[in-house]
Parts: sequence; structure tokens; C-alpha cells
Amino acid sequence: MNKYYNLLGLHTNEVENFFKKENKNYTITTIKGYKDEEKLIVPRVIKISELDNSVEIIQTYFADSLK
Repeated sequence: MNKYYNLLGLHTNEVENFFKKENKNYTITTIKGYKDEEKLIVPRVIKISELDNSVEIIQTYFADSLK
């Protein structure tokens, strides 16, 4: 987990690109709330877990602070 610590909080696309470059298999799981869904539009990684021969990326959506 510590080797992926710097990827936490990044946009999911950036983390996907990292694992594609590393040729590492990954899955993405989304945690989604039901409150203010229209404001929560930015997917960010909140947890990365190493499995047998792949990585599980857990993401959730955040509000865009510029809007």
C-alpha cells in the first residue's frame, strides 16, 4: 500500500494511466452516495489494494471546487 500512497486523491484517469504504464491489471470499484449527486462529478481515488496479481482501485466522487 505504501508504494501507491502518492496516488491517493488523484483523478481516477491519472491513476489508470499509471497502472497501464506499469502493465498492472486493475479493477475500479465506485462508492457512490445519494446526496447532492449532481454536484459530485470529479472521480478521485480513495484506496488502492493489492490483490494476488492485480490492484483494486476504490474511487468516489467529489465536487468540483471551481464551480
